[in-house]
Amino acid sequence: MMFLADHVGSEGAALGTLRSYMAAINRIHVEAGLMPPGDDPQMTLFLRSMRKVVKPRDPQAEISALKIGPLREVCRYLDSIGPDPVEVRDRALFALHRAGAGDGEISRLCWEDVRLTEKRATVHLRSVRADRSDRTIRIDAHSDPQICGVRALRSWREVGGTSVQWVITATGKAGARDDRAWTSRDVFRIRKSRLDSLGRFGQRVPVDAAMALLGSARPDVLRDKALILTGFAGAFRRPDVLGFRWSDLTVVDSGMVLRLRRSKTDRVGDGVDVGIPRGVSPTTDPVAALLAWRDRMVRQVGPEVMEYGYCFPKVGRAGRIGIEPLTTTALSVLVRERMAQAGIEGRWSGRSLRRGFISTAADLGMRLEDIAKGSRHATLDSLVLYIANDDPWRRNPASQVGL
Repeated sequence: MMFLADHVGSEGAALGTLRSYMAAINRIHVEAGLMPPGDDPQMTLFLRSMRKVVKPRDPQAEISALKIGPLREVCRYLDSIGPDPVEVRDRALFALHRAGAGDGEISRLCWEDVRLTEKRATVHLRSVRADRSDRTIRIDAHSDPQICGVRALRSWREVGGTSVQWVITATGKAGARDDRAWTSRDVFRIRKSRLDSLGRFGQRVPVDAAMALLGSARPDVLRDKALILTGFAGAFRRPDVLGFRWSDLTVVDSGMVLRLRRSKTDRVGDGVDVGIPRGVSPTTDPVAALLAWRDRMVRQVGPEVMEYGYCFPKVGRAGRIGIEPLTTTALSVLVRERMAQAGIEGRWSGRSLRRGFISTAADLGMRLEDIAKGSRHATLDSLVLYIANDDPWRRNPASQVGL
């Protein structure tokens, strides 16, 4: 009692935290062969009296629930994110390199030396050495648009523009470019690091494979959308959704089934199958989002990763897909950053996904028993704590009694 009373003050622990302390003390006593003090009737009365002393939490400090409305907004924002300008530049760099241009020639190339048509690109390469003359190379259009060098150069000119005379130079994530020429070492460094980052577990990827991956949907955007929608649709806890491996996924006609092997309420590991239905809207379809992310992983790291790889691994700044899964802290940062980028105010974290699903289901009038079954809550008391009722007029009984 004295220990718990010491943790009650102006900035003391919440009542739920005090109960968790009591549970830990009980466990230690049981392991020592002693009677748990929490079972004493005086302890029960003491904890009840704490409800009058413990300061209630500020409602504004609670984690915001990511309900269906904000969920649609953040998904629309993720869909609106275009290709990374740096990837588009590197794709054009690989097109020039594949056509036979050297690193020094690429670093000195200006837009006035490039002529583009629908079917051909003619590039005048200035000699790096004084004892060698200039030369001209021709790049013909390829039937496969993903590895077409002409399309790669045209896309880069559309994204980067010709305000900077140099074709290949330093580029920011927003498309801003430095008006200075690169050196051959700069071109070599970018080319090597990009091939390494897109490779499979340290192996360098071929140039054609790199061009096919670059300039399309960003891998971190595909992963983040799949993660947000999967976490929401399954009402998963943070460790649960991050612990999924691709071997736990089964695609069926009506959607997909995720095998949750262990969870907070299943310490033994009996496991449960969680069904995720296909979405009505392609913007918020969790099945389509997860399969799109899986397709990107297969193309980049190979199908063998599907046997043991995590569904939501880390993605590096250069597009490298890691092996280890995201941490729960990284998930909270991810949700917080994406919501801020979409301009949606709130106090967001990884718990917002689970709380948002439960709150949305409650707003739609679903029975608490059905919601608890979908969210895998052991008791309805703990389920109610997840419901965010931020609209005092929603399902207000006073509006239905005939006043």
